[in-house]
Amino acid sequence: MIKDNSIFIKNVYYMLSYAFGNLHEKEYKNIAKESFDNLDNLFAAILAKGIGKQLKQGLYREYVSCHDNLPAVRGKIDLVETIRNQLACRKLVACDFDELSANNLYNQILKSTALQLARSKKVDKKYRDLLKKELVFFGEIDMVDLSKVPWQKFHFHRYNQSYRLLLGICELLTEGKIMAAEQGTMRLTDFADDQRMSHLYEKFILEYYVQEYAQKYRGFTAKAAMIPWQLDDDNKNLLPVMKSDVLLSYGGRDAFICHD
Repeated sequence: MIKDNSIFIKNVYYMLSYAFGNLHEKEYKNIAKESFDNLDNLFAAILAKGIGKQLKQGLYREYVSCHDNLPAVRGKIDLVETIRNQLACRKLVACDFDELSANNLYNQILKSTALQLARSKKVDKKYRDLLKKELVFFGEIDMVDLSKVPWQKFHFHRYNQSYRLLLGICELLTEGKIMAAEQGTMRLTDFADDQRMSHLYEKFILEYYVQEYAQKYRGFTAKAAMIPWQLDDDNKNLLPVMKSDVLLSYGGRDAFICHD
């Protein structure tokens, strides 16, 4: 029997805090002090804080393709539709143009995920209310089918780096059910892709050594690295690539960390 799964939830929080440095920021400090009885509440709390912070900074905008009938030329003229407008006595020019907009996939994912949590009975009312409060500002953002999101194709840079944690949470929530009890322990299960939590764990281990050791001890490094095959000849074309989760180097000695 599980007496207190809040310990398990807290461990997931600490994994996330190392994997995504954003959780060390002051806006998330109070989350670490709370006790959560399921991961939906934890993720809802993080998203509510993160979205609130993002709204203060301004939602990320990028150029999206638009098509509209305008009184003046903007971008590229659609001649066929413009002629139709003239024949119909409409003094409008059909134009194809790019517009800087917050209605992009990043914000669509945030809105769709937050709305799911705000409607979920697994999430406590206080977190649902926080999410609903933030969703008021997403009126012009479209919904998106989360099951079709290309999670691996996102690119983060200086202008959208703050979305890395938020989309990471959205991905974990989308990819499957989170918790199950088995023989008195808590485990992550039922993921559509069971590599998701494995990747999170890998990132946690790597970032833990980077933050706790590499930044404190000169000459200590932690990185993901390839493991070379020890062969009698160079015929390795048919052999699989071996990659460690973490390669630790210090004082001229290396140690590989891998997990199943």
